[in-house]
Amino acid sequence: MARPRGWRNQVWETDHVQAPVLVDVDCVARKPWITWFTDCATNAIMGVAVAGGARTAAVRHRFISRSSPDEQAPPLARLLRGGGRGGSARLKLYLSMLWLSRNEDAPLYTYPAHQWALLMGLDDPERSGALRIQEAIRWLDREGFVSQERQQGAPSHIRLLSDTGDGRPYRAPGLTMRKATKQEKAANLYVQLAAGFWTKGWVAHLSGATIAMYLVLLHEQMGEENKSVWIAPRMGQERFDLSDETRRKGLKELVDQSLAAVRKRPLHQGLFNEAYRTRNVYDLTPRGLDLHEYGHGPGF
Repeated sequence: MARPRGWRNQVWETDHVQAPVLVDVDCVARKPWITWFTDCATNAIMGVAVAGGARTAAVRHRFISRSSPDEQAPPLARLLRGGGRGGSARLKLYLSMLWLSRNEDAPLYTYPAHQWALLMGLDDPERSGALRIQEAIRWLDREGFVSQERQQGAPSHIRLLSDTGDGRPYRAPGLTMRKATKQEKAANLYVQLAAGFWTKGWVAHLSGATIAMYLVLLHEQMGEENKSVWIAPRMGQERFDLSDETRRKGLKELVDQSLAAVRKRPLHQGLFNEAYRTRNVYDLTPRGLDLHEYGHGPGF
């Protein structure tokens, strides 16, 4: 179905595809990703970007967890605070900025709010979706995750700041790790959130709790793709500062969407007869976000 033409700059459409060619990026052959925006009224291409870097969003461990219960809540939990759609929009927006940073330091974004809303699949992106984005940006600016510079008659300039929320400039973990000391490397360990989170439509449908628990499972795998993970309620609160409700809801939706599988693992038994006890362990589906679009995975 064709979209009504409307008038110039009323509606833009965007697309994001991987080109079927190989290019040399730092001596590594990669297929570049091309993103462009088209004005629906004139069919003019309003912007284009070609990226040959990582297809994933690098999310530091320190964004997801804390080393001690005495520390401030980790940024992941802070973005979700308050519940409802506000927390989910804040988390999805900040992760989207990490993805679009393309492993660059202190990236600057000049996209209008409705374009962020389109990327995240929000309802009514031109109106209510754009308002949700603007509210999320104000919160991120106030809490030190981005710096917003308003422009008269143009979209605000959004500068990505540190994923700790301390207001310092953002430094890409991949670049930092190349010249880091052993102590600095420990502080810059990260997980990789696949591009399929955006390109396969997951960002529009997964709840904030589900995204949080997906990142937690990636964190606990410590780079071992086939490692099974057990998340104790106490760990969920002390290390991640996530409520039992968030933990249960997120894990259930991951299983329902075939992004993870759950199975029973028996606990170690003593020498004497004891009641048989088990715990739930979770296995992330390898490349689950990239393999299937939302609602089209195994079991659908």
